[in-house]
Amino acid sequence: MNRNQIDWHPIIDEDKCVGCGLCVVTCGEKRNVFGFNLDTKKAVVLYPDNCMVGCDNCRVACLWNAISFPDSTQLKQFVGSLVSSGKISQELEMKIKS
Repeated sequence: MNRNQIDWHPIIDEDKCVGCGLCVVTCGEKRNVFGFNLDTKKAVVLYPDNCMVGCDNCRVACLWNAISFPDSTQLKQFVGSLVSSGKISQELEMKIKS
């Protein structure tokens, strides 16, 4: 499964967003998922596929509960298949050895 086949990205509720920019700062330097609309003075999701699958740091950082994510069922099924196939254990073992 490719990254663009996994439905995982932030969704901003514009009615709740106060435009503080915490999400932009939280995710801006490494992943560059968000931008900021100067006209509406609110965050916008510019590059949803840049969001790291499983990460929800921007949701946690948002004090106004303006950020949500798609249902995690597909994500859990995908990770479950990796666990059951042993791929995660193999990757972890390689990282521990290096």
